[in-house]
Amino acid sequence: MLPHRTTAGGHALRLALAVLLSLGLVAPVPAQMGKADIRGQAPQAIDSGLLDFGGKPVYLYGLRGARPDQSCTMRSGQTWPCGREARWAARNRIANHWVECVERARGPGGEVFALCYLGGVGGPELNAWLVEQGWALAARDYAQDYAAAEDAARAAGRGLWRGQQP
Repeated sequence: MLPHRTTAGGHALRLALAVLLSLGLVAPVPAQMGKADIRGQAPQAIDSGLLDFGGKPVYLYGLRGARPDQSCTMRSGQTWPCGREARWAARNRIANHWVECVERARGPGGEVFALCYLGGVGGPELNAWLVEQGWALAARDYAQDYAAAEDAARAAGRGLWRGQQP
């Protein structure tokens, strides 16, 4: 299984969000409220599940990104820097694009979890693309939005799934 976050508290953050959502103590925000809460030209991709808009971190809702230092094993037994490739894929996808994100939930410490779109709300959804291409996993513990996309990426051997399971 893929580690959940590059920061030490990332796993606890995702677990807390899942528990709070399930208990109804944190209400998810409607998927598209018609306006973007966070926007900017080509934010920095910290990993394939976390963007930085000039010091404002935004976690991509519904998925788990690969850590930049993560390694995966090819079917041949050789390791490859899949975390760096996942981060590169995210950076390449958002390069030269205006990105707008719509908040879906907040973590217990105020962390923003959002759906992000290239070229504005209504454009291609970054979250879905990352999972569809195999560069992130569905966060099935708190959202089922991308479970089918992850299954398809795994079956097709895309991204992190091109070798043995990450």
